Amino acid sequence: RQVDSDIIEEPSTGVQFVKHLMNEEDAFHVHQFLHSMDEPYKEVFSLRTFGELPFEKIGMLFGKSAGWARVTFHRARKQIIAYMEEMNHEEY
Repeated sequence: RQVDSDIIEEPSTGVQFVKHLMNEEDAFHVHQFLHSMDEPYKEVFSLRTFGELPFEKIGMLFGKSAGWARVTFHRARKQIIAYMEEMNHEEY
């Protein structure tokens, strides 16, 4: 399975992000947070990350552009990264 290059775009947080998704417990926390997220962020993030759909197809599903899907995905990812960083601070 190829790691999506969009996930690792930001070197400082991207690699951490992938590591967290590989760790079962962290992945569960991400899914918990994802479950509580507002739409369309939750669905766009899931379609992109777990469904591996291209932005063009995600945009089509919502009747929007690929650019809209890309921006929505990156906003969702920022929320998840912020949540994960907050979780990490609580652990120490």
